[in-house]
Amino acid sequence: MSEKQVVVVTGASSGFGELTANRLVEDGFEVIGTSRNPEAAAENFEMLTLDVTSDESVETFVSQVKERHSRIDILINNAGQSHNSLLEETSLEDARQIFETNFWGMVRMNQAVLPLMREQGSGLIVTISSLAGLVGTPGQGFYGAAKHAIEGYTETLRAELGLFPVEVALIEPGFFRTKLGDSMVRNANAISDYDSVRELVAGNLDDEFAGGGDPAEVVEAIVKTIGEGGNKLRCLVGSDAKTITRLKSWLPEGWFLDGLRKQFGLK
Repeated sequence: MSEKQVVVVTGASSGFGELTANRLVEDGFEVIGTSRNPEAAAENFEMLTLDVTSDESVETFVSQVKERHSRIDILINNAGQSHNSLLEETSLEDARQIFETNFWGMVRMNQAVLPLMREQGSGLIVTISSLAGLVGTPGQGFYGAAKHAIEGYTETLRAELGLFPVEVALIEPGFFRTKLGDSMVRNANAISDYDSVRELVAGNLDDEFAGGGDPAEVVEAIVKTIGEGGNKLRCLVGSDAKTITRLKSWLPEGWFLDGLRKQFGLK
């Protein structure tokens, strides 16, 4: 059995997950990454099959880790899916899938890992939320709704775990240059009333990702949160996330909404 702390990183085949997994290996952790298609194997850390939308897959994965390492010290919930489509033009099937991956996938992982963490007497769960979990973002409504759900769920979980030496924390990035923007679900049901703004909103959202910050900043925030043992619930990452949330708290609601609409071509 390894004496290193065991870290599970979901969605570790690319983006924040891959960067974080590699950094934690460098820092001396035993890292297990996950992917639905682990044949795209990582060079520096173990990669196992996991589909967070499947109860059976999650149970099998956690059993594998327990058998090989006997413990999970840190869980990083990173697996996720986004969309670039207006709410009314997003199919219910796509909307459900976004929630199934981003919200219920996180819940499945937590439900499977928490008993082990309580039994071993320690643990930390770090979940990648988003600026979209704090501010409604045009073109990403269901993604934002799932992230808002993550925020409320995790805040309650942190309170309920006060009886145990297990901590939970949220990382809330703004826009960063990752492949999340490349794999977003697009509109399924075109509605003519939105013809004048659909492509403008989609293009503005693509531009936000393309012009976003260096993902290494998010990795540093995750590493810092781990180092501090999750003593803070929330960590905003990126100048846009910090500025926009500040403006939302300072400005009258109507002024803030006007600015948001103008930014995405809706005014």
